[in-house]
Amino acid sequence: METWSDTILCLNCGAVLDASMRFCPRCGTKNHAFDAAQNPSVNSPAPASYMHEADRTALNALKALPGFSALIKGFMNIWQERQFRILNMSSNIRLGENQLPQYYRMLPPICERLGIAVPELYLTMDVNPNAYTYGETKPFITITSGLIDLLPDELISTVLAHECGHIACSHVLYSTMGRLVFSGAAIAGSFVGLGKLVSFPLEVAFHQWKRCSELSADRAALIYDGDAEKTIEVCMRLAGFGKNNQADGDKEMFMQQALEYKSLVETSAWDKTLEFLILKDASHPFNAVRAYEASEWAKTKQFQQFLNHSA
Repeated sequence: METWSDTILCLNCGAVLDASMRFCPRCGTKNHAFDAAQNPSVNSPAPASYMHEADRTALNALKALPGFSALIKGFMNIWQERQFRILNMSSNIRLGENQLPQYYRMLPPICERLGIAVPELYLTMDVNPNAYTYGETKPFITITSGLIDLLPDELISTVLAHECGHIACSHVLYSTMGRLVFSGAAIAGSFVGLGKLVSFPLEVAFHQWKRCSELSADRAALIYDGDAEKTIEVCMRLAGFGKNNQADGDKEMFMQQALEYKSLVETSAWDKTLEFLILKDASHPFNAVRAYEASEWAKTKQFQQFLNHSA
């Protein structure tokens, strides 16, 4: 049986914990991941076993930067998860068995496969195709009307599996902090005072980690789907191939495009610099890069082991 061995931060004092610690050794706060670690699903892979190596490296680099510990502690002193749940519940549509059940029913099998509790699912009016997850102790997923307009229903489950991957990999606290602090919220409202803790290196390192974390979440979607085809198609449609496009999209051509891009930036230092300048404030990798990473991982022995484990 696989076990979860990743680390998280104590929600009270910010100390580094692992799944074997029932309580924080520094402040005594209960480790919310303990029960999940002690009772893993037999068919659920350990998040640490599929986390992308770039995700782990970028997270360690972020944690090592001066000021990060103070920033996360300051955020935890201000952050009120319940406030955002109330705002989401009051403004958006909560999906369930009696409210757009065709989307809600996608969640339970995904969560069972990834070994997490079923989060609340909301739909918000936003023409931009997107999905995001907020919270920490009780995370919730929100999808936009633009996403439903863009993707066929069979691809919505892939997006939900991606978001559940963020939950399984314990990305949600840091990504929530990033959206609220690095987006400029630190200089307004409840987050006033945190802005002075944000340095340029911290901001660049956060966005680098956020982009890398998307690759881990994509791997979670592959584990649920059983191959990379749906993730590649999601990336292709996000890049511009909408649901109502009358032409047939060619995934092989899209992957060839991804290979040409990879060759472009790997053989030219100047192109690599341009890539960095374009991406330094971006929260997601380029769609072609995500498709390439998914396709390559699906060919590995590691991925085949996940498929065999669930068989």
